[in-house]
Amino acid sequence: MKSTKTSCKNKIPVAIVFLGPPASGKGTAAAYFHKEFNYQSVSPGAIFKKLREEDSETAQLVRETVKDGGLCPDWLTDKLVLEEATKLIKNGAKSITLDGYPRTVEQLDFLIENYDVKLFVHSNTHWMTMKKMVVNRRNCKQCKTLFSALEPIKCCSKKECGIDDQSNWEIRWDDTAEFFGKRYNVYKKETLPVIDKVKNFSNYVKLDLIKDNLAYSKIIELI
Repeated sequence: MKSTKTSCKNKIPVAIVFLGPPASGKGTAAAYFHKEFNYQSVSPGAIFKKLREEDSETAQLVRETVKDGGLCPDWLTDKLVLEEATKLIKNGAKSITLDGYPRTVEQLDFLIENYDVKLFVHSNTHWMTMKKMVVNRRNCKQCKTLFSALEPIKCCSKKECGIDDQSNWEIRWDDTAEFFGKRYNVYKKETLPVIDKVKNFSNYVKLDLIKDNLAYSKIIELI
C-alpha cells in the first residue's frame, strides 16, 4: 500500500491530518491533541475566518468565496497553511496537526510535497449527526468558545460567562441547515476525491470522531 511517510528533514512534520465533512469532529479532535500532546493545530477554516475581517483584496476574495460555501483557491490555501505551519515549527513545535486540510486533490499533491505526515484520520459520521451539530452550535459572546445548545456548559473557566442566560449566546451566520447543505455538497465534490486517494495510503484510518468513544485512543495507538 502507498504511504506518504518520508524522512525528508526539510518537510513540515505533521502528526495527524484530520479529514472529513464539516462538523464531523475534526476541530474538537485537533483541540484534544493540542491539549494532551501539545500538537498545535493549523486550520484553513480558522485562518480564513481571521483573514476575512481584514481590509484587503485577498480578504475580499475570501469573503466572496465563502459566502456561498465555496473553497478558497488552492494557491492561497496552500500558501497560508504552509506559512502558519512553518511559523509554528520555527517557534519550537515538534509536530502539528492539520484540521480540514487538504480539501482538494491539488492541495493533497502540495501536502505530499511539503509535509511529512504520520497519520491521516478520516472522520466518518452520519450527515444527520453533523447537521444536528451545526444548527445547535453557539458561541459565548464573552469568551467566544463554541458549545452546543443541546448541552450548554460553562465555557470559560477563568470567569463567569453566564452561559445559562441565552442572551449571552451567539449563532454564527453560517451555522444554518441551508449553509451546511451547501458546504456538504462542496465537500462531496472537492474533498471526497482526496479521501479516495488517501484511503489507499498505509497511514490512513477511518473513524467516527463523534460517536466512537475509543476513537482518540485508537489514534494514540497509531501515532
